[in-house]
Amino acid sequence: MWHLPHLRRLTLLGIAGLGAAVLAGPALAARPALPKTVTTTHFVVHYSTSGASPVTFAQASDVAAIAERVYAAELADGYPAPASDVLVDGDPHIDIYIDTASVTGGEAGLAKADNATAQSSGYIVLAATATSMSTHVIAMELFHLIQFGIYDFAAIAPSDSWLMSATAEWMGYAVDGYNVTTFPLDIKPSDTSLDCFDASGTGCSTVAYEGAGYSRWPFFEYLSEKYGVAFIKDIFTQAAGAPTSATNALANVLAAKGTTLADAYNAWATLRLTSGYTTASLQKIAPDTYGATTVTGTKPGTLLTETVAVNHLATRYLEFQRGDGTTTGACYYATLSLTVAVPSGTLSQPTFFWNGSGSTPVPLSINGSTASANLPWDTCTWAGVNGFLSLPNASTSVDAASFVVTASMTVDTTQPVTVSPPPDPVSVSTPVVSVVSVDSAPQISVFGPELIKLSATERGLRLLVESTGQGSLRASIGTVSLGNVQLRGGNNDVRLTLPLSMVSALRRSASTSNVLTLTPVSPSGAVAGPAVTRTISIAPAKTAAKSKPKPKPKPKSGHK
Repeated sequence: MWHLPHLRRLTLLGIAGLGAAVLAGPALAARPALPKTVTTTHFVVHYSTSGASPVTFAQASDVAAIAERVYAAELADGYPAPASDVLVDGDPHIDIYIDTASVTGGEAGLAKADNATAQSSGYIVLAATATSMSTHVIAMELFHLIQFGIYDFAAIAPSDSWLMSATAEWMGYAVDGYNVTTFPLDIKPSDTSLDCFDASGTGCSTVAYEGAGYSRWPFFEYLSEKYGVAFIKDIFTQAAGAPTSATNALANVLAAKGTTLADAYNAWATLRLTSGYTTASLQKIAPDTYGATTVTGTKPGTLLTETVAVNHLATRYLEFQRGDGTTTGACYYATLSLTVAVPSGTLSQPTFFWNGSGSTPVPLSINGSTASANLPWDTCTWAGVNGFLSLPNASTSVDAASFVVTASMTVDTTQPVTVSPPPDPVSVSTPVVSVVSVDSAPQISVFGPELIKLSATERGLRLLVESTGQGSLRASIGTVSLGNVQLRGGNNDVRLTLPLSMVSALRRSASTSNVLTLTPVSPSGAVAGPAVTRTISIAPAKTAAKSKPKPKPKPKSGHK
């Protein structure tokens, strides 16, 4: 049994105590016998003012009013009304019983079906507590009744109950405005398989709420933000029209949208990197990480070689911290190289994300069974801003898959990084819908005059360049390259050296080759952004003045 004080549980007649499947008869005889009622357009709330679960008329009326608001909200999202139970009790109203004794195991509420072998009507039982009689719980249990009316219970296995739990929890949060005060978020661990179900708390998770599937509701939040709130209805309709497992029904509906379950899962794993939901309650939440954080330090070399096991439809995240934790001393530009040996059949798209200002996810390039990326990095310490590598297993059947991760760093000690306060962490405000088109070039601003004047002996250029994100800066004068300089978000102290062979040409102000072109490039080097230009002028070299001959002395006039 479950003993979480605010836990909501899906109870099907075909699952006795959520243990072995035991078919039972109609649930009508098990309905609580309560003497008082409050009736509204769609509901009858049954309660008692005495006994073990005393409820006042005002409290029962509040439950009825909340139920009507929830009913209107869920039907407005495109869902059908729950199936009528008029053939069960002669009354077409939806029954809600407030009876703590009937809610065993400490649950806040139950939804029970009247028929275990087909689409069915049902009823709701709530404990006589403020938590149980809340909008969130009532919305969740009413959505279970809607599920009963659509889904074919002859086709559902106990292991498919994760879909019922996760989608009902999603609806509970959605109707309640994603209020996390009454029901704080529990959306971990990410390494629990999406379709795992074990309410006993001994299999999928040691926490029953997570094992029963409720914690996976953000996956359906992602799908609803991408495809609309009625998307989940199509999953249940798919299963009703052609009986199949919950996972297959989900895959079939995604296929109708032109994608696959693997692609959707990979995209969601990346979304969890950025916490890029449109729902504010799910934003600014760093992914839960696996193992110890890798501190990249200040020295070049191999940083990590680790084997990470990941089950089907699950993800593990590794965390990387720049610098060595100190804020003193010089720091330099570096390159973080990541290589992942991707296990066969996992359909995985590993992705890296640095959660600093303006950063975007970078999918690792996949060649055969190897995924890799060379990422702009540095040896500075950035407090509170780290990098994360996702290792999703997007398959539906490959378990205990071993991903081998290797990380190394090279340091360019000729390129110092100007130490400045780290940018504030931000979350992406829109959903990440693709993990293959996120490489983009930053935008740059160059501070200083349009005409850069150098003395006759100068060859060095020093520019202050502000960048909107990470990448590199490609510099050239005419057709001559001055090389690439790494950029980070914010101000960059960029230093360039003019080739000696160009100096004489640049002294001719009329030359067309004196235009300095600065082009921002994406972290992978594949995408170039709008270029900024400056004109270079070098003063003419000074030449020694020719000496004039001294005039001959004129003869003196006069007499001796």
